Amino acid sequence: MKRLFRHGLLLATLILGSIFQLAAQSTQMTIYMNDGTEHTYNMAENDRFYFEDNERLVVEIQANSKSERYNLADIRKIMCNETEGIEEASSTSICLSPNPVHDTFMLRNLEGIQNIFIYSLDGQLMKSLEVTGDQLIDIVDFPVGIYLVKTQSSTHKIIKL
Repeated sequence: MKRLFRHGLLLATLILGSIFQLAAQSTQMTIYMNDGTEHTYNMAENDRFYFEDNERLVVEIQANSKSERYNLADIRKIMCNETEGIEEASSTSICLSPNPVHDTFMLRNLEGIQNIFIYSLDGQLMKSLEVTGDQLIDIVDFPVGIYLVKTQSSTHKIIKL
Protein backbone atom coordinates (compact mmCIF):
# COMPACT_ATOMS: atom_id res chain seq x y z
CA MET A 1 0.00 0.00 0.00
CA LYS A 2 2.88 2.40 0.81
CA ARG A 3 4.38 1.80 -2.63
CA LEU A 4 1.04 2.52 -4.28
CA PHE A 5 0.68 5.71 -2.22
CA ARG A 6 4.21 6.88 -3.13
CA HIS A 7 3.48 6.39 -6.85
CA GLY A 8 0.33 8.46 -6.41
CA LEU A 9 2.33 11.25 -4.79
CA LEU A 10 4.80 11.20 -7.66
CA LEU A 11 1.96 11.49 -10.15
CA ALA A 12 0.31 14.28 -8.16
CA THR A 13 3.65 16.11 -8.01
CA LEU A 14 4.03 15.84 -11.78
CA ILE A 15 0.47 17.00 -12.42
CA LEU A 16 0.60 19.90 -9.97
CA GLY A 17 4.13 20.82 -11.05
CA SER A 18 3.00 21.11 -14.67
CA ILE A 19 0.22 23.48 -13.59
CA PHE A 20 2.75 25.74 -11.86
CA GLN A 21 5.07 25.62 -14.88
CA LEU A 22 2.30 27.23 -16.93
CA ALA A 23 1.94 30.20 -14.60
CA ALA A 24 5.16 30.69 -12.68
CA GLN A 25 4.72 34.46 -12.30
CA SER A 26 1.56 34.50 -10.17
CA THR A 27 -0.73 31.60 -9.41
CA GLN A 28 -3.58 31.30 -6.97
CA MET A 29 -3.65 27.89 -5.27
CA THR A 30 -6.68 26.78 -3.28
CA ILE A 31 -6.60 23.66 -1.13
CA TYR A 32 -10.06 22.21 -0.44
CA MET A 33 -10.16 20.07 2.68
CA ASN A 34 -12.43 17.08 3.38
CA ASP A 35 -14.00 18.98 6.30
CA GLY A 36 -15.23 21.73 3.93
CA THR A 37 -12.62 24.37 4.75
CA GLU A 38 -10.53 26.07 2.08
CA HIS A 39 -7.01 27.53 2.15
CA THR A 40 -6.05 29.98 -0.62
CA TYR A 41 -2.54 31.15 -1.43
CA ASN A 42 -1.34 33.69 -3.97
CA MET A 43 1.83 31.97 -5.14
CA ALA A 44 4.62 34.21 -6.46
CA GLU A 45 7.65 33.05 -8.43
CA ASN A 46 9.77 32.27 -5.34
CA ASP A 47 6.99 30.51 -3.42
CA ARG A 48 6.82 26.75 -3.57
CA PHE A 49 4.96 23.64 -2.55
CA TYR A 50 6.25 20.12 -2.07
CA PHE A 51 5.44 16.78 -0.46
CA GLU A 52 7.07 15.94 2.86
CA ASP A 53 7.60 12.34 4.00
CA ASN A 54 4.91 11.17 1.52
CA GLU A 55 2.32 12.31 4.09
CA ARG A 56 1.98 16.07 3.90
CA LEU A 57 1.70 18.89 1.40
CA VAL A 58 3.89 21.84 2.42
CA VAL A 59 3.19 25.34 1.09
CA GLU A 60 5.96 27.93 1.59
CA ILE A 61 5.25 31.62 1.03
CA GLN A 62 8.56 33.54 0.93
CA ALA A 63 7.13 37.07 1.38
CA ASN A 64 6.05 36.42 4.97
CA SER A 65 8.25 33.37 5.71
CA LYS A 66 5.08 31.35 6.15
CA SER A 67 5.04 27.56 5.91
CA GLU A 68 1.82 25.51 6.15
CA ARG A 69 1.52 21.72 6.27
CA TYR A 70 -1.55 19.67 5.30
CA ASN A 71 -2.05 15.92 5.69
CA LEU A 72 -2.66 14.44 2.24
CA ALA A 73 -5.48 12.25 3.55
CA ASP A 74 -7.34 15.43 4.59
CA ILE A 75 -7.15 17.08 1.15
CA ARG A 76 -10.16 16.73 -1.16
CA LYS A 77 -8.99 18.85 -4.09
CA ILE A 78 -6.29 21.32 -5.13
CA MET A 79 -6.97 24.01 -7.72
CA CYS A 80 -4.46 26.34 -9.32
CA ASN A 81 -5.43 29.40 -11.35
CA GLU A 82 -3.23 31.92 -13.10
CA THR A 83 -3.97 35.35 -11.60
CA GLU A 84 -2.10 37.56 -14.08
CA GLY A 85 -3.16 38.02 -17.65
CA ILE A 86 -6.70 36.75 -17.17
CA GLU A 87 -9.24 39.09 -18.70
CA GLU A 88 -12.20 37.81 -16.73
CA ALA A 89 -12.03 35.39 -13.85
CA SER A 90 -14.56 32.61 -13.83
CA SER A 91 -16.76 32.52 -10.75
CA THR A 92 -17.54 28.83 -11.19
CA SER A 93 -15.23 26.00 -10.34
CA ILE A 94 -15.42 22.49 -11.67
CA CYS A 95 -17.52 20.26 -9.45
CA LEU A 96 -17.27 16.48 -9.22
CA SER A 97 -20.03 14.51 -7.50
CA PRO A 98 -20.77 12.19 -5.89
CA ASN A 99 -17.54 11.35 -4.14
CA PRO A 100 -17.09 8.52 -3.17
CA VAL A 101 -18.21 7.03 -6.49
CA HIS A 102 -19.86 3.69 -7.20
CA ASP A 103 -20.33 3.51 -10.98
CA THR A 104 -20.59 7.05 -12.38
CA PHE A 105 -19.84 10.61 -11.36
CA MET A 106 -20.88 13.97 -12.78
CA LEU A 107 -18.45 16.70 -13.85
CA ARG A 108 -20.13 20.11 -13.73
CA ASN A 109 -19.15 23.66 -14.69
CA LEU A 110 -16.81 22.69 -17.51
CA GLU A 111 -16.25 25.50 -19.97
CA GLY A 112 -15.89 24.66 -23.65
CA ILE A 113 -14.37 21.42 -24.85
CA GLN A 114 -11.92 19.89 -22.37
CA ASN A 115 -9.76 16.80 -22.28
CA ILE A 116 -10.22 14.84 -19.06
CA PHE A 117 -7.69 12.29 -17.82
CA ILE A 118 -8.26 9.76 -15.03
CA TYR A 119 -5.17 8.22 -13.43
CA SER A 120 -4.76 5.45 -10.89
CA LEU A 121 -2.43 6.21 -7.99
CA ASP A 122 0.29 4.08 -9.57
CA GLY A 123 0.36 6.51 -12.51
CA GLN A 124 -1.57 4.41 -15.02
CA LEU A 125 -3.86 6.35 -17.35
CA MET A 126 -7.23 4.65 -16.83
CA LYS A 127 -9.37 6.79 -19.12
CA SER A 128 -9.10 9.87 -21.29
CA LEU A 129 -12.03 11.59 -22.91
CA GLU A 130 -13.11 14.85 -24.47
CA VAL A 131 -16.08 16.46 -22.73
CA THR A 132 -18.24 19.54 -23.06
CA GLY A 133 -20.46 21.12 -20.42
CA ASP A 134 -21.83 18.89 -17.68
CA GLN A 135 -20.92 15.26 -18.31
CA LEU A 136 -21.60 11.91 -16.66
CA ILE A 137 -18.41 9.82 -16.47
CA ASP A 138 -18.66 6.02 -16.25
CA ILE A 139 -16.04 4.19 -14.17
CA VAL A 140 -18.02 1.02 -13.48
CA ASP A 141 -15.13 -1.16 -14.75
CA PHE A 142 -12.52 0.48 -12.49
CA PRO A 143 -11.35 -1.48 -9.45
CA VAL A 144 -12.02 -0.09 -5.99
CA GLY A 145 -9.44 2.56 -5.15
CA ILE A 146 -8.39 6.21 -5.29
CA TYR A 147 -8.06 8.00 -8.64
CA LEU A 148 -6.98 11.44 -9.84
CA VAL A 149 -9.22 13.26 -12.32
CA LYS A 150 -7.23 15.90 -14.19
CA THR A 151 -9.02 18.68 -16.09
CA GLN A 152 -7.41 21.64 -17.83
CA SER A 153 -7.72 23.77 -14.70
CA SER A 154 -7.67 21.40 -11.73
CA THR A 155 -6.98 17.96 -10.33
CA HIS A 156 -9.53 16.13 -8.18
CA LYS A 157 -9.20 13.04 -6.01
CA ILE A 158 -12.05 10.52 -6.27
CA ILE A 159 -12.66 7.36 -4.32
CA LYS A 160 -14.21 4.39 -6.16
CA LEU A 161 -16.20 2.06 -3.87
